[in-house]
Amino acid sequence: MHFNLLHWAATSPGLVTNSDWLGWANNNQWPIDPEKPPVDRIPAMMRRRLSSLSKLAIQTAITVSDEQTIDYIVFASRHGELTRTVSLLEDILKGDDASPMAFSQSVHNTASGLFTIAAKLTTSVTSIASCDETFHCALIDSIAYLHQNPSHKVLVVNFDEPLPPRYAEFETHDYQGYAIGMIIESGDQFTFTREPKPLTTKKDVSIDSSLETQYPDGLQFLYNMLNSSKQWSIETNRSCYRWLQVDEK
Repeated sequence: MHFNLLHWAATSPGLVTNSDWLGWANNNQWPIDPEKPPVDRIPAMMRRRLSSLSKLAIQTAITVSDEQTIDYIVFASRHGELTRTVSLLEDILKGDDASPMAFSQSVHNTASGLFTIAAKLTTSVTSIASCDETFHCALIDSIAYLHQNPSHKVLVVNFDEPLPPRYAEFETHDYQGYAIGMIIESGDQFTFTREPKPLTTKKDVSIDSSLETQYPDGLQFLYNMLNSSKQWSIETNRSCYRWLQVDEK
């Protein structure tokens, strides 16, 4: 599977510009006491209702797609609006009524739907969740589309945040909330292959210092891309993705 990366942008607390992210990739360290990320690209009436995760996703999507022609959109998040969903469940357990507005924005395609409203787009959108290979599955969906429409461009937005405290014991990564937006087209700048891994017993999910455990697969891609890696592998519970990056012409 292969594609060209035309434009990219990413947003996280303390990491806004491409040079910010290059510093993150070089130092492999998150900012200490970071400022809140900007939300200026999101309409004011909309941003008041958004979760912090949706703000990251929509701000990034608008930034990277500004003045670009987009033919297809893929939003990809492993956990989506889980923080908001947990809050709703806690209200119900207390005997309170669930907020209709919060409920309406707790679905997995919240960010993708609101982005198309904010950007005034009628483009087809897919929302994907696929465990620890969500980013790769978003790319596979996008590349399949490009195979049928080789002259088109696709917006891919990968976003996530750590699990809320009630589910913290199941968190397998050490990172902060982020969103990565990419516009891709047909080409050979990046190539990856998927190799299925044999089934094994449940592995230890304790956090260690390895890149595979630190970051979700989307952040691992960004880390290697910014470090100009020529070849790298990203392992998930079920697969091994082997990547190749060639110099831009």
